[in-house]
Amino acid sequence: MLTSWVRPAIEPADLPTDEKERNELAIAERDFFRQLWTSQMLRATELADQLRELQALPESALRNPLPPINLPIDITGRKSSDVSSTLELKLMRGNSNRIMVGDIAVIGSDIVGRITRVGLTRAELTPQNHKDMGLTRAAIIPAHPSSLRPPLLAEIIVQSNGGSSMIAEVPAKSGVQIGDLVQLDDPSWPLSGAGLTLGVVVEVVQLDEAPLRQRVVIHPRQRARDVSRVIVLGTGVEE
Repeated sequence: MLTSWVRPAIEPADLPTDEKERNELAIAERDFFRQLWTSQMLRATELADQLRELQALPESALRNPLPPINLPIDITGRKSSDVSSTLELKLMRGNSNRIMVGDIAVIGSDIVGRITRVGLTRAELTPQNHKDMGLTRAAIIPAHPSSLRPPLLAEIIVQSNGGSSMIAEVPAKSGVQIGDLVQLDDPSWPLSGAGLTLGVVVEVVQLDEAPLRQRVVIHPRQRARDVSRVIVLGTGVEE
């Protein structure tokens, strides 16, 4: 009854008498409800995508006392000419206190960067391969564990090469191979990031100046610039 009072149904006598006008009204009503349906369909698809992203997180992130935060990436913050450029994340209401400088952004179990600035409405995400990220402790493990290879191949210090990759040095006898995984093992990072993947080894080069050492080139498996949303493992206090 309340609905009928707020928006009464159109009586036949209230419809335009001209057939062309009636057709135009019908088309307008049809297009309006198609728009509503499309809007709800897109929203449902977006929520389903966010649920899949949360389900892809490692169990350690889900057991964290503070729940992870799903944030959209602001397209205006991208620099297409720089594959390691910083990105801007849109902060929802109440999220500014949840996110702290140094928090980790992930896609599934892959680290895509750290939060380097937090404002009232936006946060800045710096990819791990950015030239200003500094040194990071990590470990290299086999991509496919087996009894023929040790579970820990090498402990390394990772740094950006100023481009799209990261580099590190390992002992020549470490047995590191192309395809091995590089996982975070840095006590200066939030505890929730321990064991998450920084990248994959794509090249192993013998150092001429140091015959007992090799340089490994590491590529991130995931990049924040390739998706519309990322998960931030926030360490701040919820409002």
